[in-house]
Parts: sequence; structure tokens; C-alpha cells
Amino acid sequence: MDLKELPSNVGDNNISEETNILISSLPSCTDFEGKKLCNYQGFWYYYNTLQGVLNFRRGFKPQGTDIILASSPKSGTIWLKDLTVAFLE
Repeated sequence: MDLKELPSNVGDNNISEETNILISSLPSCTDFEGKKLCNYQGFWYYYNTLQGVLNFRRGFKPQGTDIILASSPKSGTIWLKDLTVAFLE
């Protein structure tokens, strides 16, 4: 397989060879700022963000008591956390 050159915004010098091969095989495009994105499982990620996603997937061991709370920035995150705590009590 011929590996594409990784863009300069990868930002992590400790990217594994396995991840380099995966990134080089994914569809990619450029955002409005000229930064490269790649499509992984239906979502567009910056290359350095994708490395974090892959690390999380490899290392996360879910437990029955875990709660994952996600929201967009500036969308009422504190309110959402407070609502979650109130719901669980």
C-alpha cells in the first residue's frame, strides 16, 4: 500500500504505524481554514482529533455506572450537568 503524506496538523509525534496506515486509507478533504479532515465511520475528524478518538476506543472499559454526557460548546452544558445530577438523585 502506498502511504499518503500526513498533513502538518497531525500534531502528535507518537502516532502508531497502525494509525498512520488507517489515516492514509481514509477519505479526506480540507476545511475552510485549509486544515485536513478525514472521514472515519461516518464522521469528519481533524487528524489529531482522530488519534484521540482511536486511543479512547482502545482504552475505554465501560462500566454499568458510567454516564457519558456530551454537548456542543456554549449550549447549556452546566444546565445539562445539573439536570443529570438531579435526575440521578
